[in-house]
Amino acid sequence: MSSSTDPVAALLAAVDRAPDADTWREIFRHQFLKLREELPLHPVGDSAAQTFETAAQVARTVSGPCLPLGLAVVMHLYPLCALRSVPLPWFSAAARRRAHLLCRIDSRRLVLANAGSERGQGAHAPLTVTRQGDVLLIDGSFDYVSLAHVADLVLFSTPMAEGRSTVFCIADMQGDTVSIGESRFPGAMQLSDTCSVTLRQHRVPQHRYIEVPNETALNCMSVYQRSWFHLLLAEAYLSRVERLHEQHALPRPVDQLASLNELACLRKYAVHLLNDTGTQLPRSVAELGRVSAAIKLRVSWMAQATASALRGRDDAAAAELGYIRLQPTSDERILRSIEAMPPPYAIHRSPAVHP
Repeated sequence: MSSSTDPVAALLAAVDRAPDADTWREIFRHQFLKLREELPLHPVGDSAAQTFETAAQVARTVSGPCLPLGLAVVMHLYPLCALRSVPLPWFSAAARRRAHLLCRIDSRRLVLANAGSERGQGAHAPLTVTRQGDVLLIDGSFDYVSLAHVADLVLFSTPMAEGRSTVFCIADMQGDTVSIGESRFPGAMQLSDTCSVTLRQHRVPQHRYIEVPNETALNCMSVYQRSWFHLLLAEAYLSRVERLHEQHALPRPVDQLASLNELACLRKYAVHLLNDTGTQLPRSVAELGRVSAAIKLRVSWMAQATASALRGRDDAAAAELGYIRLQPTSDERILRSIEAMPPPYAIHRSPAVHP
């Protein structure tokens, strides 16, 4: 793809010419519309593994030249891939609602955002959910929603008021019941289009939510979704690290080459588990969660080591790489789960980024 037809390069060049924040936002909207027409942002395959490989290629393509934009694309890809691939009983109401929703998303090329996940600084405040017949009325705010100005739909989960179940909702992002705040990040990280989003008496119809009645099912769905995030996040950061190594001719220490070999093995196993989750739930999902967390941690260390090598050469790129440490699941939380301590270069703290 030449630079003249590269939608990522075109977007970056266009927003760079914006004279003010309002113009920047309008240009970003316009250029992202072109981006989603030219890239396969709605990956689908005959298996979960094939869907992942298509999504991973998109994440690498965008993240190599621009990590913040790549992260934004990952925030769309991972909930969509998880929604497409999560095993559901064939004749269940949940499976029927998913089929209807995916048909709409794919046919209209809609962009799906995600809200409300755990971050390094804690989870969002609980939402208020009120039943009105078969409709849910949602009130509350999310601090971090990526692709906030271009997303058509937003995925989130919240406990019901009575506390006996949790609902997974997919709500429209248009209308006067949705308000979007200012960008949460400065500089180049603004390209993730991460903002706060507030819902006020926002209606979610019955075909757009699923009630999860017990903790086991809720945990299984959450781990499965988070695993997709970890795997695609790793693809994004590894692509950017590789690009920066080429640009700055950074050395390749032996431990980094060994880590890349280990990551290739872990990735192969994780892709196998993506295809295996339908047969042994929730055991396979738990194993997938452990493997994807290990991949995320190893990539985080590699990104932070690369950031250290870049300081003084390319401070902006180094700062962007530092965000992975607190992206869910945070390195600290993963290390606590295996009763380990972080390496010295992982002590540096970066702002959290919502997935």
